[in-house]
Amino acid sequence: MSLPHDDAIITPQVAASLKRGNYERAEVLATPKFLEPEDRVLELGAGLGYISSYAAKVIGVSHVTCVEANPKLAEYIRGVHEMQGLENTEVRNCVALPGGAEMAPDKTMPFYIREPFWSSSLDPGRDAIAVENIAQEYLSDLIADAGATALIVDIEGGERDIFKGGDLGSVRKIYVELHTRYIRPKGIKACFDALSAHGFYYDQRVSHGGVVLFRKL
Repeated sequence: MSLPHDDAIITPQVAASLKRGNYERAEVLATPKFLEPEDRVLELGAGLGYISSYAAKVIGVSHVTCVEANPKLAEYIRGVHEMQGLENTEVRNCVALPGGAEMAPDKTMPFYIREPFWSSSLDPGRDAIAVENIAQEYLSDLIADAGATALIVDIEGGERDIFKGGDLGSVRKIYVELHTRYIRPKGIKACFDALSAHGFYYDQRVSHGGVVLFRKL
């Protein structure tokens, strides 16, 4: 896959990782083990659009909807998908909310942009170079709109709370990157507990290290 060049996004570190074949390597190795052509994927935290492109182009899933809070990255992902010639993808620039969360009156929330791009998040506690007000959408609504059967989640600590409450609807597989340095052991337990309450179990055959697959019982 080819990626558009942008010095602000394809940093030397990212470029070196891409050249070595190490960028998102765990996801590249794992996704063919659980995604199938009939799957409709909802990806939370879509990064460069690399995994969504891989799922749509190489695995050949039915459709991928990317949710990316960083507006610059959302636009970049659209360019990545266009470069691959993909017509079965959609990019939404918004923040997913758990079912139990209260939406702001203006239906937006601050998103803190940092360098490098992958450290941007909803957390105001670390140095930010910019703050953008991003539209809010409930996860259950995003799932319903996408008709999602699989979730891929890499949201820099947001996995602690995103599955609390709400309705996961048609989703049967959830692949989550755990960010222990942000959410700590209690946050890991909260994530597992929330998914267990929705009827999902840990699939050890695909899980590896900090990336974990959950399947619906």
